[in-house]
Amino acid sequence: MGPLSNIRILDLTRVWAGPLALRMLADFGAEVIKISDPRVPVDRESGTNNKLNRNKLGLALRLDEPEGRQLLLDLTNISDVVIENFRPRVMRNFDLTYEDLKTVKPDIIMCSMPGFGSEGEYAEYPAFGPSVETMTGISSLMGYPGGPPMVSGIAYPDPLAAMNGAGALMSALLHRQRTGQGQFIDLALSEGPVCQIGEHIVAFSRAGTQPLRIGNTHPNHAPYGVYPCSDDDQWIAICVTSDDQWAILQKLMGNSDGDDSRFASSASRVSHRAELDELVGQWSVKHDSRELTGTLQSLSIAAGAAVNNWQMLEDPHMNQRGFMIDIDEPDLGVKRYPGQAIRLSSTPATKQNPSPQLGEHTRQLLHNLLSMSNAEIDRHAEHGIIGLMKE
Repeated sequence: MGPLSNIRILDLTRVWAGPLALRMLADFGAEVIKISDPRVPVDRESGTNNKLNRNKLGLALRLDEPEGRQLLLDLTNISDVVIENFRPRVMRNFDLTYEDLKTVKPDIIMCSMPGFGSEGEYAEYPAFGPSVETMTGISSLMGYPGGPPMVSGIAYPDPLAAMNGAGALMSALLHRQRTGQGQFIDLALSEGPVCQIGEHIVAFSRAGTQPLRIGNTHPNHAPYGVYPCSDDDQWIAICVTSDDQWAILQKLMGNSDGDDSRFASSASRVSHRAELDELVGQWSVKHDSRELTGTLQSLSIAAGAAVNNWQMLEDPHMNQRGFMIDIDEPDLGVKRYPGQAIRLSSTPATKQNPSPQLGEHTRQLLHNLLSMSNAEIDRHAEHGIIGLMKE
């Protein structure tokens, strides 16, 4: 059970943004039915699939067949939300638009998450995180002076759209609870990132200024960046944002240039960033990244060792807080996962079920929700309309 245990969601999404939005709601008890094409195998060893689809039920269903479309409409009639992230033409081709769904469930909430929205010049463009980053201005801010734009490496627009999607669905559900009315949510993957760089857009519209790419540094503070440490591929981020912090760091470094006018103020340190970064790097490379992190943090200077994936899994702070969770995956054994970042004191996320195998719950769902007999289910399976998990 959980705070969303009375909510049923039909999940037609793929890749990352949509699946993550619904995984968040599934963690808090929503019944999320992951609808997959029975012709497309599920990669059981994929970390992405297993991370994004935990706590969901799996139903394999052909939406491009009349019988499959009707089954989806039947499920819509007893559900609260339908969500998809195809290009707009796909749901039109299936005859499964919001208008179609409303005919069977007037108060249904439908969320569409295409790359560039449900209408407009780019509406039918395919979209993945890196292409969206470049087309929305995010990449123009990332990179090194004189170098090309860079992408984030984590498809940043996807998790951002997931957060927006989860919030939008909760708002729509609350609206329906108050008014009895469903609605359509048009959530473009590309628009969230633009909101995150709004200050730069406003600055350009007012003064025509375009920020330069400055790597790991900060336009107003120095030293502020990532510096080498003693072992191979050991690094630390150090962020000094005041003269007082610089005085503390300078003392810790044993720097004899305390009266050096180049470093006397934030503005002068920024102007002489290259010399300052070299000075800090020559000092940091003599230290272990984790030990130096502890030292700097104890002096109220923001710092953090750059850790890799396995180091994060073993991080004592994360594990003391119980953030990492263990899930027993069929055929794979117990694997460790990041938990739920949102902690509710009275209704925490408690479900820890593995991602479904292809068609794992097809028979159970069609029987329990639509009262279909085993004979009917087997007939649909024989005709390729649905998929059943192989025993």
